[in-house]
Amino acid sequence: MATQQTDEKIIKAFSKLVLKLGYQGTTTKRIASEAGVNESTIFRHFKDKHSILEQLVNTYSRDIEQIGQSFEFTGDIVQDLMRVATIYHDFVANHQVVFLLGLRESYRFPEIGQALRQLPKRFKNLVVTNFNEMVEAGEIRATANVTEEATNFILLNFGNAVFTYAYPTARLQVPMKAFLAENIRTFAEHLQ
Repeated sequence: MATQQTDEKIIKAFSKLVLKLGYQGTTTKRIASEAGVNESTIFRHFKDKHSILEQLVNTYSRDIEQIGQSFEFTGDIVQDLMRVATIYHDFVANHQVVFLLGLRESYRFPEIGQALRQLPKRFKNLVVTNFNEMVEAGEIRATANVTEEATNFILLNFGNAVFTYAYPTARLQVPMKAFLAENIRTFAEHLQ
């Protein structure tokens, strides 16, 4: 089995277990069982379970740098904001382990808290840049406080992500389709 393929199996198993059992409950023995490898294989590929977590944080950080590259300004504020909200939602969905550990245990793992804080900063830069372009294009009213509105937009998306992933049994989240159709559309109309 190729090294990269084994690494991916171990990381996938670790991620699944952390979501189910938390970091403390995720042992190298459980990771090995879930990944279908020997426990010694984990130690050959990663020093310990914290090294697996560091790999996830590194991937998260690398992916943050690319978060805005898939966004293209179309000139339709509703569609543009829906696209940005979808990018955010997809990013969090693909990085649930880091997102949830950051929310739940960043006091124990400062590097996770530090990585988690990169997303709102990067996302805010993307939103501010696009909101400024929308002001220039006349899509957003010229009197809008772009920085404040960008922060509000981030909080709207962050709140939905928290309820979706951190409190799924509370049933407080809005399904993504409805979130885009109602909340993001209303926010976009507020900016016009």
